[in-house]
Amino acid sequence: MNTILPYLVVLTSPVIAYWITKRWIYISSKNDNLVSKDLHKPYEAYAARIGGLPITIESIIMMAIIQILFGHWDTYLLVSSAFYSMIGFMDDVFGLKNLEKIVLSGIPFLFMASELSPFTPFDLMPFPLHLAAITLYGIYVTNAFNTLAGFNGLEAGLSSVTSLTLSIMLLLTGKGVGSLQFLLLALVSLAFLSLNWYPAKAFPGNVMTFFLGGTISFIAAENNLYWPLIVLTIPHGVDFFLKLISWGKTAEKIPTRVREDGTLLPPPNKSLAWLLIKKGINKERKLVTTILIIEVVLSAFTLIYFPS
Repeated sequence: MNTILPYLVVLTSPVIAYWITKRWIYISSKNDNLVSKDLHKPYEAYAARIGGLPITIESIIMMAIIQILFGHWDTYLLVSSAFYSMIGFMDDVFGLKNLEKIVLSGIPFLFMASELSPFTPFDLMPFPLHLAAITLYGIYVTNAFNTLAGFNGLEAGLSSVTSLTLSIMLLLTGKGVGSLQFLLLALVSLAFLSLNWYPAKAFPGNVMTFFLGGTISFIAAENNLYWPLIVLTIPHGVDFFLKLISWGKTAEKIPTRVREDGTLLPPPNKSLAWLLIKKGINKERKLVTTILIIEVVLSAFTLIYFPS
């Protein structure tokens, strides 16, 4: 593939993402149902509630264009991405139970496992166990991206670092399509981050977090990047594990409280934010920055430790 068109598509994607998100923020501001209160501010602040919807739609379209230009059509990835977007959108609009999200998020990996790379070392086990490992991997990553959320810049920032790291890994192995798709996700996440950083004008919504978690995990599984992604999602995993401990309370979705000076108080539900606030990292911007620094360190470790 000698044409530069796929690269131009990717490079223009953040510009489009920024513009359509700005328009969506304006549209949302005119409808009370499309905005929600920023719970971690000591003052009244509102932002577009499902701010990641335009970027989610754009990303799926852009991925399809990249595949067409490369002559590498991947129906399984596009169907999975659309499916995860639908789950997230349903959760935003109707609200899904935790168990429903866990079950639904495993469906693409369960039924499309034959199209994915073997998951070492589980591929040495009987097929049902290998299939279970792939399905549980998809459930974990998708829901981990969705649950480590709620603070300005957190979801978009983590997704940017994770996607860029995996893009570099695939670039070094000559897998151009996968590398560009990860780069696309990194760039649109960065574009969204500019509008989601403290103080946020738009929240990603579950539509964007489910899309990113499901799509990143699926592309990684197609390209045998299971373990690099698991390392990159260590912060998500710690958060996921702590929330599992508080399973009975998480259904109540009790938010982190904030004092008048902007200091965060630990929520009753255990989470990564709860742990860091307990350690004295109790301002929203500092909390998010700390988690992003941890993710950058994990990114460097992944690029050094895992052979290209």
